[in-house]
Amino acid sequence: MSEAAYEVAKKVYSEQITRTEGKIEINKITGMNEGSAQAFITIFLAMMNGEVYKRAFNNDTNKLLFESIKRDYGKEHFIRALDASQKHVDYYSTLGKGTLSGLQRIINEMRS
Repeated sequence: MSEAAYEVAKKVYSEQITRTEGKIEINKITGMNEGSAQAFITIFLAMMNGEVYKRAFNNDTNKLLFESIKRDYGKEHFIRALDASQKHVDYYSTLGKGTLSGLQRIINEMRS
């Protein structure tokens, strides 16, 4: 499901389709609800731009995104994705809901 959503999110990033078209396409292809599909696209775009994001993925999806971004877009975007995710971990820690230790571990592993 995440791999198919990633392929659609790439189309949004390259401006081949809009965010709205992307969330509808992800829903049709994967069955993911449109709200989650919209969040997937938003998080992917934030990663590509090195910006903080507020919603979270599971660790398998995070790892898939990091590896796919590195493969498809190179080191610069890979570092931006890691930086965005670090900002997300830092943001989440201020909410008083615990930590994202699994994501932090993945970020640390990928940086080394």
